[in-house]
Parts: sequence; structure tokens; C-alpha cells
Amino acid sequence: MKRILLSATMIVLLATTALFTVAQPQDNPDDEGKLTVPWNEFKKLLNLDEDQIVISLETFQKLLAQTGTRTTPPHTMMNGNVVLTRTEFKKLVAQMKTPVYPDVTPPFDHLITKAIYAGKMQENSTAFTAVFNVHVLKKDAYVKVPILPQSIALADMKVDGEQALVICENGYHHVVLPKPGEFVVTASYTLKSSLEKGPHKIDLAIRQTPITLLKLELPLKNIDVEIPQAQQVLTSPRGNTTVVSAVIGQGTYVSVRWRKKVAVAEKVPPKLYSEVHHLISIQDDALKTSSDINYTILHSEVDAVQLVIPENVNVLAVSGEGVGEWQEATKGNQRLLLIPFTYGKKGAATVRVTTETAFSESGLSNAFFGIKTLGTVRETGFIGIELATSAEVIVRESEGLEKVVVQKLPQPLVNKSARPLIMGFKYLKHPYSLVFDIQKHEKIGVPVASINFASVVTLFTEDGKIVNRLVYQIRNSAKQFLEIQLPENADVWSVFVGNQPVESSMNGQGKLLVPLIRSRSVDNRLDTFPVEVIYCTVQNRFSPFGSQVSALPAADLLTSQLIWSVYLPNDYSYVYFRSTLEKEEIIRGLNIFAGARRQYDEDAMKEFSQLGDEKSRAEMQKIYKGKDYRSYFRNVPMEEDQIASQVDAELEFSGRLEGLSSNEVPQAPISGGAVSTGVLPIQIRVPTSGQVYRFAKTIIKTDDPLTFSVIYTRLWIISLLKWISSALIILFIYLNRKRLMRIARWSGEKLNTIAGWLKKHESIIKRYAQSNMMPFALFGLVVIFWNISAQLTLLFFFLFWVSVVYQIHRLWKKRMQTRAASKTPAGQHGTQQ
Repeated sequence: MKRILLSATMIVLLATTALFTVAQPQDNPDDEGKLTVPWNEFKKLLNLDEDQIVISLETFQKLLAQTGTRTTPPHTMMNGNVVLTRTEFKKLVAQMKTPVYPDVTPPFDHLITKAIYAGKMQENSTAFTAVFNVHVLKKDAYVKVPILPQSIALADMKVDGEQALVICENGYHHVVLPKPGEFVVTASYTLKSSLEKGPHKIDLAIRQTPITLLKLELPLKNIDVEIPQAQQVLTSPRGNTTVVSAVIGQGTYVSVRWRKKVAVAEKVPPKLYSEVHHLISIQDDALKTSSDINYTILHSEVDAVQLVIPENVNVLAVSGEGVGEWQEATKGNQRLLLIPFTYGKKGAATVRVTTETAFSESGLSNAFFGIKTLGTVRETGFIGIELATSAEVIVRESEGLEKVVVQKLPQPLVNKSARPLIMGFKYLKHPYSLVFDIQKHEKIGVPVASINFASVVTLFTEDGKIVNRLVYQIRNSAKQFLEIQLPENADVWSVFVGNQPVESSMNGQGKLLVPLIRSRSVDNRLDTFPVEVIYCTVQNRFSPFGSQVSALPAADLLTSQLIWSVYLPNDYSYVYFRSTLEKEEIIRGLNIFAGARRQYDEDAMKEFSQLGDEKSRAEMQKIYKGKDYRSYFRNVPMEEDQIASQVDAELEFSGRLEGLSSNEVPQAPISGGAVSTGVLPIQIRVPTSGQVYRFAKTIIKTDDPLTFSVIYTRLWIISLLKWISSALIILFIYLNRKRLMRIARWSGEKLNTIAGWLKKHESIIKRYAQSNMMPFALFGLVVIFWNISAQLTLLFFFLFWVSVVYQIHRLWKKRMQTRAASKTPAGQHGTQQ
């Protein structure tokens, strides 16, 4: 017992203290990480013959952690080491717990790593024995392992030589294994086969395993065996039988075919047939032809083929499976192309020849004679023509060709073309020719870049400063600079491309040159990137009454859609807006009494920005003093997300200017500008409170003017005009009181006349009004006058609803009277009578 206890102690101590560095590990690789020390040496190292045990403090702490106890046994310290009595040391070792390692769930319940199928064929059947190496990984459970398909009739199944427990489930025979480990499962079964009757083959269903071997004994000799699924097939004759050994690739079935060996006959010369598919691509300066020559080779193999090439043709490439290095040669008056094969070809073989024929100087009479195959019994072919340029193609003449519609050309030829084919021809033999006239026309340029969407925010200050922020969403494939025609007195504050500062410049015409990047391709289309320019101009300050004008700079790109938001000072009423852009609904027409004010509240904006994801439409309207933050345009289709994007640009305008004024983002220099560094030289606070109005336009060319002007006045002037208007109205009524009284008396007489006429014809009016057809008649009048008069349409529509309400009220009243009469008692009714 003493030896066992101290051996356990040895393992822990030797793993955690440096005292055992003198011990040598064993060479056994299975004991990696373990040390073996003779017992006498171990006693000397630990002084086990003494009454005290001395260990290091680190080892002592690890022993305590291993025990899991919080109570420290009595000990003393000496030279930094822990001294324990023999009794306390034994108690400490006795309390040590065996480490608990968590169970690891295997990735699979079981694995079949290898399968060997051995069969012996008889007259009408083949007996198979299949051996499977099965590894069960799942613990504490029975595992069902599918072995063979349920369609196979089993004769026997064993596990490690013992009878197996087999069940049928989910289309397979399953063997049930009770515990983890490695098992050898052996299955015996028989498949139908025939030695005499054809077809001479046997199909075997197998499990998909990493290693699959097949061994089959056939009672036949002098046979050829084919196994398409095998990577390696070996046949060896044994007397009157043939033994087949094969290594099978991954799959679920094996097909074994055999036939008697055929005596080698005398070699017959090969026969070649060809069908050629010519795709003629008309380029800017040449005819580029891709010719697929599809050979059918019979009887014997061929090592090379030969073609006749016209004199005006340049061979660019020859390709195909097993095609070697091609050569050109001249034989007599013929120019030959020699194409060798790297191995003998038989059956189907395809050679692709790419050639080029230069146009004539005038572009007229360009002939195509095609490629002729030599040594073929028959050559036929098809020609398809595609246009890869803007030139016009005219077929002047053709010989030996039959014109066919493009839809009847072979599908491989049609699929070769990346563009629609414009013509198709067919030929049955050589010679043939095709003559083209190529008429080139002047090409037109197309935009290589465009502005998909432009967002502009402009701020007017009362002292005449105008700050503009232009954000263009650009698609660019090849344009180097964006040119912006800024006003002469403009100060550029920042230029960003793709959210990064860039170095821009001014050219001799005063245009700002912004270097562009190339758009990324996303889903086979160019993505947009933002270009931001912020600049400031100065003009006349606001006066008590007057007008202000602003214009956007012209960019040298076509703009698909633009929306422009304008901040105007709060202390003014803006009477009338005029613009080359579409105005939003709230500022269309005159706005004399300031009913369309949409004011921006910066304090509400700061509260709104702190809401996070809890932002709502009501909170958004607080920023604009209760007005709807959205804009509506009559003639410019503007989607909801575009309006929302513009509102976001307005809301971030103040923060963007503050960031520039504090120089949070380094700015690149602007060459030729008024400020060499391209940053704000001093701290500038630009307030963004004011009234916000929007303008929009679609399809903007580079020379389209983008301007707006507004007539404004001070609010106190509007208030004064209201009081003056009210006083003038009162004065007018007072001065014309007698005339107004006469008008009132005349109006009263006319009303009395109308009332008398209505009273006189009351029965007729009542009869028509109570008619059930009146609502239908009025609705018909609404339809009739819909496109004739809007006023009469509204009148008849109003009368229609009056009639409907009257009819409903009349029916309800009549129903209530009927219900009241039905509730009256019979006796009471008789008394009343």
C-alpha cells in the first residue's frame, strides 16, 4: 500500500518541480511526457526515510489545488520551501482527486472505412461476400449501421465472426452494434446473373466508402472485362476461370461487363468525315474567324490532319484536345496547315483554328473562302456572322452557299457568339466564297461617367454669405476629373471623393478639377461613390424688402436627378419663388401671408439625434416646427428613400460645417484657389437654423441653368400690411354703407322671390327629391360633366351626396314609423279608431 501511495505522489511531484531534471525519460514513444525514477533514487530525492517532507511552495500550492480543499494543513517554511510531517503529507496525497476531462462528442456515430466485395459467378447467379470495417464512435448507446440496400436478399450477416443483429429500415439492412470500437461486418448474399444469355454484365450496389475493393471470379477464359467505375482493373486467368481485381472510386454502384476477346483483324485505313462551324466576327479592321473542325474518324487512328488555308488568311492559333505544335507548309499552289496529335485519334475529334483576314483599303470586296480539310471523304459546314463594330455589312455575292436563318444554325455555333448572329449560311462541298462590303460610319461618343443622384444643401446668412454643399453620387468607368464651374468669388472649403480628402486644382477657365476614382463592379454593374464639395460665396445682405438669387455650378456630367434644399433666414417672409427647377408644393404660387413656413429648429435636431433607433415621424416633424418634413413635386418623380436621404443631408449639414471649422478632418490642398491649404483658416460657427425649402429636377445636361430667386420681406412688414388691409376693408364698408344696404335689401328680395317659387313648386320638388332615381340621375350628370366643366362636376357631385343622405334618412324614418306601428296593441288601436 505504501508503494502505491508514494508512486501516485511521484507522478505529481515530478511534473511540477525542477528536482527531477536529473532523471532521464524512457525512449518509449507511448510514454511521452512521463518520467521513471528508481525507488531508491526517489526516496533520496524526497527524503522519504525522514519524518519530514520538504517540497517547494509552488508544488505545495498545486497539491492544494488538486485536493480542492480550502483548509491548509499544518506546515512550516524553510528557505522558501514547505516542510510537512509525514502524516500531513499522506493526508494531503489521500485528498487528491483524479482529473476529470470533459467528454468530447464525436462528429459521427459511426464510420465505414473499408469495404471488400468478393464474388464467384456460377451458371445463373453470383455469390458475394462483403466485408466492412466499421468504427463505432458513439458511447453508451446502440448504433444502427446501414450496410446494404434492402433490395438485396441476405444469406447471412456476422459481426466479428458472431451472428449479427440485423434490422431493415429506410431502405437498408442495418446491423446493430452495442458499444464503441472497431468491428468487422461480413455479409453474404447472391445476385442474379447469366453466363449464356446477354447482356453479359452484373450490376452491384455498394456502400460509398473511402476504400472499396472488388474481387470477382468468372468461370470464363479469353474475355475482356470493363468496369467504368474502377480506377484500376487487373485480370488474371486461372485455368478455365478469370479473376478480376479492381479498385473502385467513390460511388453507390459497380457495373461489370465482359465479352469474348476478338481476334485482331488486318488494319483498315482510316476514313475521315468533317463538319466545320465558322464564326466570322467583323471587327473594326479585319474579319476574325473561329473555325471548329469536328472530325469523325472511323476504322483506324490518325496521328495528324491537314488543312488548306487561303493566301489572304493569317493563322493566329490552333487548339484542341491532344493537339500538338502546328506548322505551315506549301505544296504546289496550296498553302497547308499541318496539325499533329500527341496521341492517335479515333472516333470524335475537334480542332479549333483561329484566323484573321485584313480588310481592303476601301473596305469593299472582302472575300472569305474558308478552310478546306484534306483527306476527308466528305466535308460540310455552317457559317455564322456576328458584328463586333458599328460598321454596316453588305453581302455582295456568295457562291456554293445556301442562306439559312440563324435559328437553324447548329447550337454549338450559336453558343460560340457573345453577340446575336446577323446572318447564317450552309455549304455541302468546296469550293465556296462569300464577298462582303464593309461600310464604316462615324462613331458617336457615349458617357463614360454620370451623376446618378445629386444632393445640394445651400445656406443663406443674413449678412449675404452663401454656403453650398454639393454631394454627387457618381458612376465612373474611365473619366479622370470632374469639372465644376464655380463662381469667380467662390472659396472652396473642402473636397472629398469616396469619403476621403483629395487634392483638387483650378484650371485656366476657373473650373474646379476633382480627381475621380473608378467605380467598383457590383453584380455586373458599376456602383456609385460620393463626391462632396463645400464652398462659400458672398453677395448682397438681406434688406427689409428685396430679392435673392442663387445658382448651382455646372458639372461636366449628365445628372439623372437632383434635389436642392435651401436654408433661408427666419425673420423674413418669402412671398414668391422662381426657379428653373421644379418647386415643391408648399411654395408654388404666391405666399403673401407666410402660411407655408417650414422652419428648421436646431435645438430640436440635437434632441432628435440623441433618440438613437427610437426616431419617429412625429419627432422628425418637431425639427421643422410641425410642418411635414417630406416634399411633394408635381412633375418630378421622387421616391420616399430619396426624400429621406435629402432630409438626412439637411440634418447633417450643421455637423459637417462644424467639423470643417474645427478642422477635425485633414483637408488636401487646392491648387490655384484663394486659400492654399484648403481648410478653414479660423474657427467659424455657421448657424443652420432657418426656413427650409426644396427644389428638384431630372435629366440635367451640362448647359442647363440651375437657378432660383425669391422675393422676400420682413415679417413686420407683412404684419403691417395685414393691419392696413383690415383698416381699408373697414373704411370701405363704412364709406359704402348705404350702397351695401341697398345691395343687402335687393339680395333679400331676390331670396324671397326664390323662396316663393320654391314654395309654389314644393310638391313637384318634393316628388323629385323623394324619387329613388334621383341619386342615379345626379351621378350620371357627374360622369357627363367630368371632362366638360370642373365646377358643374363639383356641384352635381355635392347634390349627389345630399340626395344619398336624404334617401337614407327617409328610409330610416319610414322604418322607425313602421316599427312603432307594429308595437301598438290591437285593443288600443281599436279604441283610437
